[in-house]
This record gives sequence, structure tokens and C-alpha cells, in this order.
Amino acid sequence: MKHFDLLEQKRKHVRRYNKKIPSKNLIETSLYKAWKTTPSKNNAIPYKVFVWGPDKEADKEKIYNLCLKGCKDAEQRAVNDRLSTKTSSINNPNFEHIKNNPYLFTIHGRISKPNVFHKNLIDNHGMFYDQGYESHMKKIENSVAVEVGIFISNLSTYLLENELDISYNLCFKRSPSDWHKVGLNMIKTRPILMMSCGYAERYRYEDVEEWKMIGDDIKPEIKEIIEWI
Repeated sequence: MKHFDLLEQKRKHVRRYNKKIPSKNLIETSLYKAWKTTPSKNNAIPYKVFVWGPDKEADKEKIYNLCLKGCKDAEQRAVNDRLSTKTSSINNPNFEHIKNNPYLFTIHGRISKPNVFHKNLIDNHGMFYDQGYESHMKKIENSVAVEVGIFISNLSTYLLENELDISYNLCFKRSPSDWHKVGLNMIKTRPILMMSCGYAERYRYEDVEEWKMIGDDIKPEIKEIIEWI
């Protein structure tokens, strides 16, 4: 299947995964390929990928609750800022995939050490290696987020090629201290993105289709997004 067809036909937001567990070897191979093919400024890879496997159901439930809390807090801020009139009375069902999956990937910032080549540039030519300082994690978070986006896009392709389904999430509590409060003390740095994978039982679009609103849930037209200068 060509790359366009793979993404256009295969990638759909998963509402719920079935109980079938992909082989660990398949996941490891896909992660290796993503690591191997994703570029990084200064070859630093200033992010870390945590893999929460089939035996981490309790931890995924905690992460799911952090997502709900992040969403509720965002809604409340909108009300406080008079951008919205009320918060939702239900839990967003689009978060279900965070706790109901065989594998969950959460990606976090990481302090990196320069390789030999860049260490030479630092020592002899005054290069500043901003990926190596905790004090600069906030300052470079935009560039790190771009790299994470490329990594997760590559990982998505390799998983889709193997007939797995995936879903993304960006709504969650971002302070490591919030993760510590629920017992996830292995998280030391800011979470950036998370993605689940497995074999889908139910896709989001199926619900929208059932509600007879599939034609209403569409992207902006390309002319609104692409402008030739």
C-alpha cells in the first residue's frame, strides 16, 4: 500500500481496542525503525519514549484520569476567561483509548549528552548544546515538539503497515508533579505527546456515522490552509 493510501484509508481515531495483543517483537521493530529514521538536531534526541505494555493496566487508568483532569481544567479556564459558558457534564469518550489498549506510548522531554562530534564542537569551537541543560528545556520545547511529531508520524506509519491501529492524544496534565501525585514517579520531565496502539474494535468515525453527522465533521478546505506567496 502506498504511503498516501496507508494514511488516508488506515489511520482512524480509535474509540476502543479489542482484546488482541500485538506481539512485543512487532512493537520493538516499529520503535527501532522510528528511532532509526527520525532526524534530530545535533543527533540529540531530547525526548524519551515510555512504553506502557499489556501488564500496565493500572498505570494506564491513572494516565487516563490525568487526561480527564487536563480536559476539565482547560474547560474551566475557558469558563473563567468567559470564552465558554459551561464545562462538559460527561467524560470525553475520545480518551477511552488511553486506558483501553495493549500498548501506550508517552513521550517526555529528556536531557541529552552530546556525541563525540558535537563534544568536539563544544570544547573547541564554542558551540552551545542547549539540549543538555535542564534550565533550557522550556526554551527548546517547541523544537523538541517538532521532533516528537516527526518521530510519532514515522512510528505511526510502521505500525499501520503491520495492520495495527493508532490514536493520538495531546490533552493531559503536563506537570510531572501531577503524575507523581497518582504514583507515576518514573516521570521526571514534562510529557509532550501520547499515542496508543492495538487492534481497533470501534472507531470514532463509526459513532459519528451512526449519529448521521459524518458530513459535518470535516477539515477546513485546503485553500484555507495552503497559501502560495
